[in-house]
Amino acid sequence: MEEDSRSDDKAEGNGRPESEREEIEARFPAVPPQPDAPEVPKLNPRLPPHPDRHPKSGAPAPGAYNKMALAATAASSFIMPIIVLAIIGWWLDNRMHHQTSWLAFIGVLAGLAIGTTSLVKIMNRLSD
Repeated sequence: MEEDSRSDDKAEGNGRPESEREEIEARFPAVPPQPDAPEVPKLNPRLPPHPDRHPKSGAPAPGAYNKMALAATAASSFIMPIIVLAIIGWWLDNRMHHQTSWLAFIGVLAGLAIGTTSLVKIMNRLSD
C-alpha cells in the first residue's frame, strides 16, 4: 500500500514529488532557446610574397653571414696556434729544467707556420 502512495506523489518520470518539482520550476526559470548561429565568414587570405624570392635592396646577400663568421674566426685561427704551442714549449722547458727556453721558441715558430696556413685557407674560402 505504501508503494501506491509513493507513486501518487511522484511526477510522471522525474522520480520527484509533484510539489518539489513545482517549487524547483518556480525558483529556476526555463532555459531560453539557443539563438540561430550566424554563417561562418569565408576568408580569402592574400599573403605577401616570400622574402627569398624578392630580396630587399640593401639586405645582405645569401651566404653573407657565413662569410662574416669565417672572417671573425680568422684572427683566432692565426693567434691560437702560436699561443698554445708557445705555452706547451715553455712547459716542456720548465719540466726538463732547460736554462734556455728553446722549446718555447720552436713552439712559437711552429705556431706561426700553422697559424699562417690556417689564415691562408680562411682567406681562400672568403674569396670564393
